[in-house]
Amino acid sequence: MLLRGFQKIETFFPPCHPGEIETVTAMAELTDDISPAFPYLNAVLKGTIYDQTHQTLNFKLGGRGITLHPRKIIVTRLENKEEAEKVLERLKDLINRTYERRDQLEPSYKSRAKLTVIEIYKLLPRTNCKECGEPTCMAFATKLVNEQATIERCKPLFAPAHQEMKERLLGLLEEAGYAVPQG
Repeated sequence: MLLRGFQKIETFFPPCHPGEIETVTAMAELTDDISPAFPYLNAVLKGTIYDQTHQTLNFKLGGRGITLHPRKIIVTRLENKEEAEKVLERLKDLINRTYERRDQLEPSYKSRAKLTVIEIYKLLPRTNCKECGEPTCMAFATKLVNEQATIERCKPLFAPAHQEMKERLLGLLEEAGYAVPQG
């Protein structure tokens, strides 16, 4: 077992962002160094951003932002401390299960870049039709990157005329760990 547990778990409200639903962030100090699991987690999780130099692994899981450090885990978008404790226990299990299977996995040292607003914007129809509820496609792309909107809200993207852009954008979003419609 690589990670035995947590020394301390703190929850706090991150800085206020007007118009956003208030969520809690959790920070847990770990009993053990989990960095040996990073290349294996990077291989099995979608959308990870692995920074070998700074020894961090960032990813999204269940709509939450997660950052792993060698002796610390940070989880965003939680409802309360009880949820934080449950999510941290699930992460502990994920880390330990993955590390225990390391002889069956090919470690990945690949580092992916975080999706940018402009990358998403370039693959949207760019009609500024407002069907998504936003005033512009750029505003929608911003909400999408920040997970404040889902891609399904862009109705024109799902029209036959934009099939190629849709496929590229859905692939990009899925690779980065965002929720995408199946089928």
